[in-house]
Amino acid sequence: SDIEEFVIYAEMPMNKEWEFRDIPVFIFVAALLGVVTSLHTRAMLAVTVLRQLFTSRVRRLQPCARILETMFYAGLCALLSAVVSLFDSCAKKGSSDLQYVTFNCPEGEYNTVASLLVTTSHSSVKLLFSGNNAGEISAWSSILAFVTYFVLQVGLSGLPVPGGAFTATMLLGGLFGRSVGELCRDLGIVRTASGVYAVVGSAAMLCGFKQMTLASVLIVVECINDLRLAPVVMLGVAVSMTVNWQMNERGHDEEQIIRKNLPFLEGEAPHELDSEAALGICDPLPEETILPPEASIVAVKRALLETQVLWFPIRDGPGSPCIGILGRARLEAAMSAACGSDAARGSGRGPIEGIEPAEENPFEEKFDVEGESYPDLFRRIVPGVDTLPLHCIMDPTPFTVVEDMPAPRLYALFTKVGERCVLVTSIRGELRGVISREGLVAATRRTHVLV
Repeated sequence: SDIEEFVIYAEMPMNKEWEFRDIPVFIFVAALLGVVTSLHTRAMLAVTVLRQLFTSRVRRLQPCARILETMFYAGLCALLSAVVSLFDSCAKKGSSDLQYVTFNCPEGEYNTVASLLVTTSHSSVKLLFSGNNAGEISAWSSILAFVTYFVLQVGLSGLPVPGGAFTATMLLGGLFGRSVGELCRDLGIVRTASGVYAVVGSAAMLCGFKQMTLASVLIVVECINDLRLAPVVMLGVAVSMTVNWQMNERGHDEEQIIRKNLPFLEGEAPHELDSEAALGICDPLPEETILPPEASIVAVKRALLETQVLWFPIRDGPGSPCIGILGRARLEAAMSAACGSDAARGSGRGPIEGIEPAEENPFEEKFDVEGESYPDLFRRIVPGVDTLPLHCIMDPTPFTVVEDMPAPRLYALFTKVGERCVLVTSIRGELRGVISREGLVAATRRTHVLV
């Protein structure tokens, strides 16, 4: 399979020996790539923002505009790769018996840049990592392919197509490392095969883009199927990450999660929560959002107007303990049912002014673990009624913690147990607040964003 060809391809003996005199050059390559991968990440994020702005301005033309943009960029990539390949001279095939792309060259010769650009990324990585093709890929060809692929890969950000950034990042690092290694061989500085420099460069670029250390070492070492290069790969990763952390606080994927405000939580609580208690990370909870078991239409409407609140505690009178909790989607559906909206009943009056109804009716075709259907709102709520029986649709057994519980302890309720919301009470059972998954995500994130 393609995966086996890419991951375990070194089935023939190759020259992967390195010397101690190579170490300063390895450090130099890794440090440069630490800067390059930081700029690469920032450029991709900036292009994504620009493309989102452009998409919002031509919203009326969607999805045709996105389709045409993707087709145009695909043609641009093919055209630019072909044009740049024409700037490279033809070279005679060597003794490595590796497969190169002939392109515009005569029989028995190949175009190096075309062999790196006009092919699959994993095939290019195999050529760069090889220890048997020293001198077959010149430093000029590698750096020309690096600049071209860097620009095209950055410009791909934000398009609705799989960009393959993982392998692409490895290829970029391999191109840069190979060019430096080949140049040093030509100048007589080192004698090591330039494929070793491609391996170090690939790991240095990958770890900076993803900001992962040990995983990058394992992936690259597994790709070359040679543990002898593990020490220099680890050195390159350490140097690259040290430089990268000085420029970028987060990797590309983590930055995307934060910018898109995805409700993602790490497996372990961040250190920022070590000094926090449950009460200190509660969501905003206006008094209007605490509803009685039998709530009036006016009270429910007032609660729903608090758009930042996602969960509504149900309490039987001031000072009484909380008897349940209700999500926004279910409360909106109940309100729509009471008003006889089309979304809830298929006929009657439209949705309430100022409140968007739920996208789907959560009381229709839903069953609990015993196989019994949820309480049918349409039997209990008649259009035009003044009150809603919220006690019939609430969750009567919400997870509850005391206000002094350390935040790292309750963090596991969301990451390992899968809770969506937790009630916070005093030691006497008095309601103190609500912690939602979205609120906990916001509490764990810092406000700084890459620009």
